[in-house]
Amino acid sequence: MTITCPHCQSENDFKVLDHINIDRNPELRAKVQDLSCFRVKCPNCGETALAVHPCLYHDMSNQFMVWLWPEEEAAPEAQFDPLAGYTLRVVDSLNGFREKIAILECGLDDRAVELMKLLLLMQITHDLDVVELLFHALDEKTGEFRFVAVLSDGAEQYAAMPGSIYQRLREDIETYLYTPSSGFAKIDMNWARESLSLLHEMGE
Repeated sequence: MTITCPHCQSENDFKVLDHINIDRNPELRAKVQDLSCFRVKCPNCGETALAVHPCLYHDMSNQFMVWLWPEEEAAPEAQFDPLAGYTLRVVDSLNGFREKIAILECGLDDRAVELMKLLLLMQITHDLDVVELLFHALDEKTGEFRFVAVLSDGAEQYAAMPGSIYQRLREDIETYLYTPSSGFAKIDMNWARESLSLLHEMGE
């Protein structure tokens, strides 16, 4: 992959990871979470930079794939067979990539988590200038879902929601919403906004 250094503008070719099988290379999980597998060092000026490129993350044990596709054009149709029981998702950012992996590793329904994020965002934007809201962790002891809000000044604010909200949303999703079972679905805030409107219509 040819990458232009943001520091000195020189163009260089780098080998990049475009497919990660985490069962075969478990050491790469930490490198995805700290983004080190996306960092390259410029041979001209010695500075490091993030190289965001398409990458498929395959977790065989938890039966999911997450495709990082930051390109402007739509991700090409991909056929994987057999994939019975697999969750297939596509994201367009590094934060979304890490977040989606963390959600699916916990065995959670990412549709319900995205709706939780939207409800939480609607509450906290009255007081905070939120740039991005991300799933952080599930507290196994309390059942609370913890999220981190990235603010416009770079600060981070943590918030929590009870697991009962997740359960209620998941039941509504299973009852009223349809998500394609084949192909890579994009489940993000846009999906959550459209889905919340549909759920409101059905509840009227």
